[in-house]
Amino acid sequence: MLKVQNKTTKRIRVAQIVFFLIQIYLTSTPFIWGGAIIPEYKQSTFTVLDMISFIGSTNNNAQAENALNMLGAIFILFVAIPVIALGFQLFDRSYNLKNIVGLICSFAGIMLIVFFIGGANICIGAIFALLLYLVTFFMSVMGIFARFLNQKNTAE
Repeated sequence: MLKVQNKTTKRIRVAQIVFFLIQIYLTSTPFIWGGAIIPEYKQSTFTVLDMISFIGSTNNNAQAENALNMLGAIFILFVAIPVIALGFQLFDRSYNLKNIVGLICSFAGIMLIVFFIGGANICIGAIFALLLYLVTFFMSVMGIFARFLNQKNTAE
């Protein structure tokens, strides 16, 4: 039997869908300063998509090449996390799994930004992404508790 969401849960889910779409867009904005990772590009900023494009690149410096390949693999997670959370928000309408995945993905996004970018390397896209992950984390908590409200259910 399919459970139907109440109005509060539905509003929270729609807001989270919008926020995770914005998260996906933020991967194309300046995310990290280049000087800390790639010394040749001290004045440059890179997007998540730029960092992913370094995977498989060749450079004269083998150590820099290995670092860029590893970072590109890590930066794939910055795209994968909001896509996974968005998928659960879109397709899991009846159970609480979407909120649990929202909590996990928001926490993982916060940890990725804090530990892999953090400090002086952080750029405007990462700051906005961090703020949105905090908002979606608390919205997921609200979504879990909103299921316990005794409101009339909306139609499917």
